[in-house]
Amino acid sequence: MYVTLSFKFNTREEVERFLVFIEKHVKTTYIVNTRLTHVYVQLEGEGEELEDAVALVKRLAGLARGGRGVVQVPLLVLFRDAELTRPIPPDVVADALRFKGFFAEVQGDVLETELSYEEVLEAAEALSKMYEEAEKHPLTPQAKRVVVAYAFARGISIEAAVEELIKAGVLNRGAVLSLRHPPQKTRVLLLENLKNLR
Repeated sequence: MYVTLSFKFNTREEVERFLVFIEKHVKTTYIVNTRLTHVYVQLEGEGEELEDAVALVKRLAGLARGGRGVVQVPLLVLFRDAELTRPIPPDVVADALRFKGFFAEVQGDVLETELSYEEVLEAAEALSKMYEEAEKHPLTPQAKRVVVAYAFARGISIEAAVEELIKAGVLNRGAVLSLRHPPQKTRVLLLENLKNLR
């Protein structure tokens, strides 16, 4: 089966970005034709594989356009493009951006945010390095997620974040540091605290 999609871009740079994304991330057979700022993509495949490819190409077109408003970043694309020193959970990226005051939310297999793809990519790479640093501390997995997102948002070291979160009553001190409240309540408390610090 074949499906042909057509996209109109604003600039030649957006077209080039889109073509790079397609080359990197589309695994099914495809043919691309460009006419100035129009791009036609013909995809070949069967059933679900073809549907997934169509959805991915549409999301890549949205990413290539950039623009402002809500951008949908496919997590598969983000984690394939990012140079990660340690794997990071998608919700940590969303929490870190939210703690910094930006809109960010994981919806299924995409991260919805107001930031550009490049800004999200940069954040993911920085968070990955912080995750590596957090491994030196005795943190439960949930506590590690919160500490890394908080340290990123505040622009401080993991050690400083741990101390601040213990003082704030967010972390329990013990042989292993754990969250004092359930993860959702902890996020709400931190969002409030961080708003007051801005």
